[in-house]
Amino acid sequence: MKGKKTAALFLTLSLFAGLAGCGMNIAPTEASAFSAAETSGTAMEPVTDRDITVSKTTGVFSLTTDDGVFETDGSVYTITSAGTYVLTGLLEGQILVDAGEDDEVVLELAGTTITCAGDSPIKVVSAGSTDISAKSGTENVINDTRSAKTAEDDAQGEGAIYAVCDLKIKGGGVLAVNASYNNGIHTTKDLEIRKLTLKCTAYNNALKGNDSVSVISGAVVAISTNGDGVKTENTDLNKNGAVRGDIVLTGGSIAVYAAGDGFQAAHDFETAAGEDGAAPTVLIYTGAYSGYTASDAAETSCKGIKAGNELRIRDGNIIVQSYDDGLHADSGASFGDGTEGQGTIAVSGGTVTLNVYAPENKTMGGRAERRGGGGQQTVSGADGIHANGTLSISGGMIDIESAYEGLEANVINISGGRTCVLAGDDGVNACKGAQTPLVNVTGGYLDVTVPANGDVDGIDSNGSYKQTGGVVIARGPSSDMAAAIDADGQVSVTGGTLILLGGGRVSTGGAVTAHKLSLHAAGSHTVSIDGTSYTVTNEYAYGRTVCYSDGSVSS
Repeated sequence: MKGKKTAALFLTLSLFAGLAGCGMNIAPTEASAFSAAETSGTAMEPVTDRDITVSKTTGVFSLTTDDGVFETDGSVYTITSAGTYVLTGLLEGQILVDAGEDDEVVLELAGTTITCAGDSPIKVVSAGSTDISAKSGTENVINDTRSAKTAEDDAQGEGAIYAVCDLKIKGGGVLAVNASYNNGIHTTKDLEIRKLTLKCTAYNNALKGNDSVSVISGAVVAISTNGDGVKTENTDLNKNGAVRGDIVLTGGSIAVYAAGDGFQAAHDFETAAGEDGAAPTVLIYTGAYSGYTASDAAETSCKGIKAGNELRIRDGNIIVQSYDDGLHADSGASFGDGTEGQGTIAVSGGTVTLNVYAPENKTMGGRAERRGGGGQQTVSGADGIHANGTLSISGGMIDIESAYEGLEANVINISGGRTCVLAGDDGVNACKGAQTPLVNVTGGYLDVTVPANGDVDGIDSNGSYKQTGGVVIARGPSSDMAAAIDADGQVSVTGGTLILLGGGRVSTGGAVTAHKLSLHAAGSHTVSIDGTSYTVTNEYAYGRTVCYSDGSVSS
């Protein structure tokens, strides 16, 4: 490789702003309508205001150490003991770490380019732990130029940087990793990333920690041209008795472009504010949105974030453009502690913006539901948020700007936050599962838009709908087969406010009374509930408006 390698992030601040700003369908005019707790945390500014430009290192390669031991065999440098090792210059060869099982090895990249065509450029076959640090002010490149993996080969390292011990990637410098064989950075144990500016491009998974992946700080761009962006694999127990397989983001700016899933956590996925109070900014592009297409695209999962057990959004700014579910939690997998995946999603803070699309020729295999007609489903992967078990929204802001179905889970609990849904089929769907389907609203703000005609429902429960608080606006058709709200069981409103633009049969109780309003025409309208004004914006004209509320209502 000669000249300069420029690794542009392909993102701009204007794109970020465009994706983050949802066209609100319900907007309280008083700032006090949302508590600080519901929108807590300050996400980092995205790293989209700069490119990662890495210059190829020139000069003779040098590996030095004051406290370690290594040996050379041609262009292979083998580290055999604990210590700190400084790497500079250009190497066409390999760094091999074969130290003691308890040895701590530190590789300081101080302006180096390492290229290997026969194995992993950096390969750790034995050590207690390994730290790879890109020193401040330096630019570093790791090139794995092997041909794409076609068969299992135990003699080959699985990534451009590959380790069989806990691996930390850090530093104040810049690191670019290019992997044409398989994974970019891969450890069979725990992977931790902090502080540095990292761009990792891989044929398969960009970042993989079999036991866990954590991003604490820094600017990370992960690109997978044929697989998943960030992935974990193991679900046995660690030494503390906890199930492995988690992905945790507590800071930094992370942009993922993946032909497959953006994040795939074998166990749990979580975003939260870190110890310094900063929260992560996460941009995810999957499937055709990423610019890459997997070789088996018809069968490939292209979800934004997928967890095998529980997916938790506590803080941060998450923006997803996916060719499959935006957020997805599976159930049924067996874990090392004897439990099974619960398929739960909990949003308690931060902001989530989702644009979801499922191409017409994409099939996800055959549940006997009305969408699939008992055969292959062509759009089953198009939910904004899908939980096989329970979806709970207690805070934060969620904008689903496009999806086939907006919110789908066996049980949906909404107690806080602000949620806007724009969907082509059901906006909210409580589907069959382990429990009796239920949509349960006790607080928060939920605004749902679906077309005014067709076999669609604004809110659909295969069980019942229960509301005791909060503000809900549901739009939909006015027919026996489709409505603004529909349930196999009872739609019960005993508290809060439910505004229906379209049809729906509702049972009221407590202090709730019905009000006829004129909000159903296309355009913007204002409604006042207990003195707080809301702007209601309709793309379509709906059949009628009925408001059920325990408060004072006027329009």
